[in-house]
Amino acid sequence: MEILLTNDDSHDSPLFHFLIEKLKAFGRVAVVVPKTEQSWTGKSMTRFEALTAEDVQIHGHTACCLSGTPADCANFGIYHLFEGKPDLVVSGINIGINTGVAYAMSSGTIGACLEANIAGLPAVALSQELSPDVYVEFTENRQMPADVLARLNGQSDAILDRLFERLLDRADFRTAPVTWSANLPFRARADWAIVPACLGRSFYGSCFQKTGDGYRHRVMAPEEDTREAADSAVLKQGHVSLTRLDIRTFGKLG
Repeated sequence: MEILLTNDDSHDSPLFHFLIEKLKAFGRVAVVVPKTEQSWTGKSMTRFEALTAEDVQIHGHTACCLSGTPADCANFGIYHLFEGKPDLVVSGINIGINTGVAYAMSSGTIGACLEANIAGLPAVALSQELSPDVYVEFTENRQMPADVLARLNGQSDAILDRLFERLLDRADFRTAPVTWSANLPFRARADWAIVPACLGRSFYGSCFQKTGDGYRHRVMAPEEDTREAADSAVLKQGHVSLTRLDIRTFGKLG
């Protein structure tokens, strides 16, 4: 299987290194990532600036670093890094959750997958829940405590084995151009399961706060959808939420 891997946290994300090695078990992996973090860029694409690309080494693996958004990376990788198209696009593992409508529609991680769907390809978006202190440590210092990172890598190893086994068993997985959005709990319960979930009905208010003479991005966490089938509720129970996003059903007759 030919796999294109990208993310929205750039090449120095600690959760990205593990995923490169993990995906090698499923096929040949080509990597293209944004040069800088591109969180909250959704499926935006570069229109008026020329993109530049350069190779970087990520733990001994050569990756393409692109001066664009995650969706740019997906499109560029699909059409410029393979003789044909890849079989699958994987995006992540994202630093933080992408549950609910509010986050999913803003996520660069999911945006890259939607771009893959437009190209007719299946995609998997992977997002990791973190405790508040670990999340702050990453956003401020671009690193995680070594013990936390080791535990998350071990947990993700087991989760991804089961997740890909489940997806690859689906007759339509390789052919249907849909995104499978999986959110991984910070601490999976002992009897964790992969639970089909819907996008939660979560909506945020203002995304900006006045700082000095300007306004900086600062969004308060939207109210969680507590319905049992909502992705945020599944994640809160210590399970892996798995949501099927199909752009072919986004628009319906009014």
